[in-house]
Amino acid sequence: MVDITDSLTKALHNSGSAPFLFVGSGFSRRYIGLETWSDLLARFCKNIRDYGFYLSNADGDLPRTASHIAKDFNPMWWEHSDYEYSKQEYGKEAAEQSASLKFEIAKYLRGLSLEYNDKGLVDEIKVLAQMNVDGIITTNWDLLLEDLFPDYKVFIGQEELIFSNPQSIAEIYKIHGCSSRPSSLILTEDDYKDFQKKNPYLAAKLITIFVEHPVIFLGYSINDPHIQAIIGSIAECVGGDKLKQFEDNLIFVERPDSGQDDAFEGATITIGASKVRVTLVRTNDFSKIYVAVEATKRKIPARVLRYCKEQMYELVKSTDPEVKLAVRDLDDIGEKDDIEFVVGVGVAKEFKKREESVTEKQKEILTARGYTGITVDDVFDDILLDKTLYHADEILKSTYPLFKRLSNANIPAFRYLREAGIVDRDAFQKCPYADARLVANRTLGRGFTTNGYRTQFDRDLKGLTTQEIIDRTTPEKASLMLPFQPKNEIDLAVLGKFLKDNSDRLKEGSYRSFFKKLACMYDYLAFGFDV
Repeated sequence: MVDITDSLTKALHNSGSAPFLFVGSGFSRRYIGLETWSDLLARFCKNIRDYGFYLSNADGDLPRTASHIAKDFNPMWWEHSDYEYSKQEYGKEAAEQSASLKFEIAKYLRGLSLEYNDKGLVDEIKVLAQMNVDGIITTNWDLLLEDLFPDYKVFIGQEELIFSNPQSIAEIYKIHGCSSRPSSLILTEDDYKDFQKKNPYLAAKLITIFVEHPVIFLGYSINDPHIQAIIGSIAECVGGDKLKQFEDNLIFVERPDSGQDDAFEGATITIGASKVRVTLVRTNDFSKIYVAVEATKRKIPARVLRYCKEQMYELVKSTDPEVKLAVRDLDDIGEKDDIEFVVGVGVAKEFKKREESVTEKQKEILTARGYTGITVDDVFDDILLDKTLYHADEILKSTYPLFKRLSNANIPAFRYLREAGIVDRDAFQKCPYADARLVANRTLGRGFTTNGYRTQFDRDLKGLTTQEIIDRTTPEKASLMLPFQPKNEIDLAVLGKFLKDNSDRLKEGSYRSFFKKLACMYDYLAFGFDV
């Protein structure tokens, strides 16, 4: 039997670029139990006619079926008491016939969450959430991808992608719209006609991605007409010498039919008079795909590269002489609120040398006192233990002078301060541990939340307990969402266990800076005080 992971890993390594994912409805059906498009439409025919009536009148064409349903659904929505709350929320924005149906579909999709009933899918999701893909293109409307990749920037609809400045890294392109913006959904026959008109512009925007990156299609049939139309538009733009490179980058993943084995083989898509060669992967275990993708990840997280590319673009475009530059540790890129550009070309090495020369002098002093080998990672491990390994007075006096010099802002200190008898603001201000006080104030000054995620928390998780937030999200998303929970509602025992269970994520992975912020919040809430 073919080794899917090994074959795909080799193919991705040979391409020389990190992959993009192109995600379809089968992906959401797998992980959040989303119906087929036909079943989704049928769900909203309850108070009008039978779904079969609309489907047969449209000769089986689903966009046309949606148009017929929308026509009958709209007057019923305005008159029926079941939708009273919806009208209060959205009535002023329902300016066209299909708006009410789009709103109800979007509302339903926003209520779906990850399903953890299948052990095999749990393992897949764990690997999936840790992948460091360059970006994702999707025709899906639900919010699953935002849950799995919470720090990727989202572009909704064709126009937002066409008229914006995407960086082609750590971004999600929702080309058929998103349930977070109901009016953006590509649903009806007219929506699809408008989408097709703009397809050449979309193809032009995506062409660089398809030529320079492997694109892995998940949740689509190789015969999907809408995907074939997009591929056909891009193939027409590419042509010539680049066509072979384009074809080599197309990888479709499908589930095998009953009795079929895993396969990794070539296949041909016929689009009009043209034929496009692709790679077809068949497997029921998608973790084999995700492990191969993770094996080709970049050394620097995609979110960091996107931020640097975005800020380089803004710096070059700007005529403002006041733009600020700063050298920062990669883990601190998420802490960028007051910096317009973060980059190091040639200067980072010099900065490190300077920092190391300072810390070496500190180490010489600390060697005499012991505790010189304690690292920030050691401290994160220690504060989560039932009983700390280090003597509080000694680590505060001997190790925190070294930590004061580090560029990393997220370092816990309150557990040691409390064990040293510092239990309130007055004692904190008068204590002899000036360096630890500086580290603690710097960490508090940065805050524990990350800009841009409050809306997600309020929409999906507000009012839930700490345990419910953890259960309903991936560990990665939980690290971003938990700091938004009101402090008086946080269950510290549950939070402490979560951090212990995910202690490896404090040291490695593209979300380690968020886990460190969360651990610092735990340190402050469990052992700190108002300062």
